Amino acid sequence: MIKQDLENLLSPLISKCGCELWGLEFSSIAGRGKVLRIFIDAIHGVDLSDCEKVSREIDDFFQFEDIFNDFQSFEVSSPGLDRKLFNLKQYKNFIGDVVSLSLFSKVDGLRKIRGTLLNVLESEISVKTEKGTFLLEFSNIEKGKLDLDDQIKKGK
Repeated sequence: MIKQDLENLLSPLISKCGCELWGLEFSSIAGRGKVLRIFIDAIHGVDLSDCEKVSREIDDFFQFEDIFNDFQSFEVSSPGLDRKLFNLKQYKNFIGDVVSLSLFSKVDGLRKIRGTLLNVLESEISVKTEKGTFLLEFSNIEKGKLDLDDQIKKGK
């Protein structure tokens, strides 16, 4: 539950800066140890100054809160044009857009799927690809993001 605990701690700090928590990602980088990536967004979009402001706000907590002990550092970033999608609510906001998905378990022999997001249900999403329409369990999605080429074409 560390992810939920982190979200609960970080959301109010990020909101205080006029942004919202978009998602969290955990990774290990050689020579840097475990890194916590914090993605933020705002209605007006996010720029470098927003990331710096949020970073300063989080920095004190990062040094003194036990929940951060597993991480050597953290990074604050915007989701970018090819934003990663972390929850079903985010997927709902992008119905009609092209998504790229990596799955934990293969579906019809595929572990990677790229297609148009058609619908978001309670625990599933439907995606139309060149090979047909797939109904995918959200719990089987390892990573999901908007397709960069599609976002550039749309001028988002």
